[in-house]
Amino acid sequence: MIVGDVIVRGAGGGKPIKEWRENGLVTAATGWGEIGSARIADVFVTHDSNGSILSMKTSRGHTLRCSPEQLCFCKFDPMSRLYYLYLMERSTMGFRVGMSQDLLRDVFALQSTKLVENDASEIVDRIWIIEGTESLPKAVFLARYASCKYGLPDVPFTGQHATAELPDELLRELFNRIDTPSRAHQLLLDSLMFEEYPHITVKLNKNAPTASNAVQFIVFGAAEKAGNCPGYAHLIRIDSAIELNRGEHKAFKRRMNNRGLWHLEVAREEFEEAQLFVKTLAALDNLEIIKKIQLTKKAPFYILPASHVKLGMTVSVAGGRSIEEDTVTSITVESWDNPLYDLKTEGIHNYIAGDWVVMSYSGQISTAPSLKRDVV
Repeated sequence: MIVGDVIVRGAGGGKPIKEWRENGLVTAATGWGEIGSARIADVFVTHDSNGSILSMKTSRGHTLRCSPEQLCFCKFDPMSRLYYLYLMERSTMGFRVGMSQDLLRDVFALQSTKLVENDASEIVDRIWIIEGTESLPKAVFLARYASCKYGLPDVPFTGQHATAELPDELLRELFNRIDTPSRAHQLLLDSLMFEEYPHITVKLNKNAPTASNAVQFIVFGAAEKAGNCPGYAHLIRIDSAIELNRGEHKAFKRRMNNRGLWHLEVAREEFEEAQLFVKTLAALDNLEIIKKIQLTKKAPFYILPASHVKLGMTVSVAGGRSIEEDTVTSITVESWDNPLYDLKTEGIHNYIAGDWVVMSYSGQISTAPSLKRDVV
């Protein structure tokens, strides 16, 4: 949900979101850097906010003010040298907190220790980035504060890790004695974040270590434009070390790279049809669904709530004639008890507010406030 005075771009010029009405034409991203128009199907307003909004600013001064659950498009910048406080869950152990200045490197290091864990057939890691900072003293403070306030362990999940001070059996006993799920839930709640939207999910299945564990759904990700719908077609992709031959896989175009990895891809023009196909694949093969959107000619963005956008992350913004990338430099939380607004657009599931590309209303987050149509 968006603050009422945030400017939404439109065919006839921008105006505050609270002034837009059904059938109006707003500016939207159509994929691969291109910009088009979308017709408003519905306008929603709520007076029942959770009492907080986020004000997020980029390096170019683009500012979005919205509620924590507003879906945005962002991605983690591996070149960022910020320190990140993170919450991590391992399905066989529980939750812990940690601090890292090179999160992706540390995730790969953690993955390399999994195979020597207990004989569980499947291990799932999920990571939520809680806060970022450029200051080392503040990073140390954040890590200590999170561990002390919420009583969450700040130790590795396995004794095989380079920094481990305890053997595996004592680490398991430590996590068994502490109710880490309830404490992690409170940390996410206080951070205005949502458990169903981790920043990183990694699954390891020991019974089928070479099989795929995820299906990627990339909105506008296909190279060709949709014939009957605005924008580009939607890409569905599975990467696997073994060739998949289930009936549902027959429609995929497939190729093998020089490392022996299979790439299976199929495009769908209709957004709803693509969503249904992805859900079917995920249910049949127990795959994680990774949702992305191809807004520029660079790597696609993830679809995440605004409260999961952190300092140093890259977001999509509207330039002069195209969609561009920008970096988040400031995030503040404000108390709020005024109306909030959202738009539902036809065909294209986004619009441009505060020069940020945001997801149009979809009702996907269960904890979102109740909505009413604007009948003004």
